Amino acid sequence: MKAEVLKKEANVVELKVEIPQEQVEQAIAKAYIRTRKDYSLPGFRKGKVPRNILEKRFGIEIFYEEAANILVQESYPEVIESQGLEPVDLPDISVEQLDSEQPFIYTAKVIVLPELQLGKYKGLKIAKEEKAVTDEDVDAEIKALQNSKAKLIALGEDAIAAKGDQVVIDFSGTLDGVEFKGGSGVNYPLILGSGAFVPGFEDQLMGAGQGEKVQVKVTMPEDYHNEELAGKEVEFTVEIKEIKRKELPALDDDFAREVGDYDSLAALKDFIRERLEDRAQQESENKFRTDVLEAVRDKAEVDIPEVMIENEIKAMLRQMENRFAQQGLKFEDYLSYTGKTVDDIKAEMRPGAENNVKTELLLDTISKVENISVEEAELEEEIAQLAAVYGQDAKDMRAALEKNRQLEALEQVIRHRKTMDFLAEANVK
Repeated sequence: MKAEVLKKEANVVELKVEIPQEQVEQAIAKAYIRTRKDYSLPGFRKGKVPRNILEKRFGIEIFYEEAANILVQESYPEVIESQGLEPVDLPDISVEQLDSEQPFIYTAKVIVLPELQLGKYKGLKIAKEEKAVTDEDVDAEIKALQNSKAKLIALGEDAIAAKGDQVVIDFSGTLDGVEFKGGSGVNYPLILGSGAFVPGFEDQLMGAGQGEKVQVKVTMPEDYHNEELAGKEVEFTVEIKEIKRKELPALDDDFAREVGDYDSLAALKDFIRERLEDRAQQESENKFRTDVLEAVRDKAEVDIPEVMIENEIKAMLRQMENRFAQQGLKFEDYLSYTGKTVDDIKAEMRPGAENNVKTELLLDTISKVENISVEEAELEEEIAQLAAVYGQDAKDMRAALEKNRQLEALEQVIRHRKTMDFLAEANVK
């Protein structure tokens, strides 16, 4: 077999491949075996017509298309490896010569992995921001915990609704005196000041009494999902059926013992401070690593093939659809509610997709330049951790990864993580 590069421009390589005539004959023989089930002639059972009979009746050319597929499938991976190419998409194949008595010749136009040009990626002296945890931060957490343990107490008939109260309401909305779809509800619980309803709605219920009916006038947002209502003034008739108010527990040692295994309120505060400090440290580290990655990525240059960006967008779209499915929602309903199309979503995803692809190319390039590799022990440890998460045996997990061809992807995850560790250490101020 002969293979030569005819042309190489940017990320596209055109190859010419020539396969000896003997292999062509072998491929035609395989093509007959693969396709004979499709033929039937009088005097023969379907799939049992001898090759020479088929050739006399239809000509040997009936096997050419399948033979060409066989020859390309068998030769293309070998050609790619011998030329040191890394395709990012299926090749565009053009058959130049196919004859049972001649060599088989085809050309393949291949989009290959682009070469990324690194800028400065070490010694950037990027500062790591440290955030101190204050007494106010601890008090805010304690307050949130106190609110989570609050009880809603129904107030009497003379109650007046205030911000923070829960009101149980019946409501009906009209536009120009006509009720509109989705504008009514019965026994709806609403926290005043929560912003759950359109701006201005909840404010007009504050100061109203239990059993009172209130006429609420609001202007719907310009970007409201129902175009018939967007930007229009509507009116709601609202009946306040019940008012409930939060009763907060006292912040004392009993409260600390109720929420967890703490001897005192002081011990609870110490625990919260420690947790906040851990969180602040992790957030600081995450932001630092993001800053490093962005700085190094901005200094690198690469011409990304469009197909790589499109494939990344498709992957992001699948992830989005899966997230909705896990929540019991349909992606189509989300599109309907937001008034967006799939093309709109893809356009929004595009900048992120470009960054994702460039980041992957960047980390792959730096790992090669810096000889960052994955040891077998590191791979085994990662597999063991995955197995523990899914409650499986490590050997079974590895077998499943190998079967699904995911082992290489897992190695890449570890290698990228190690490369990011290297970049963080090489660029900290």
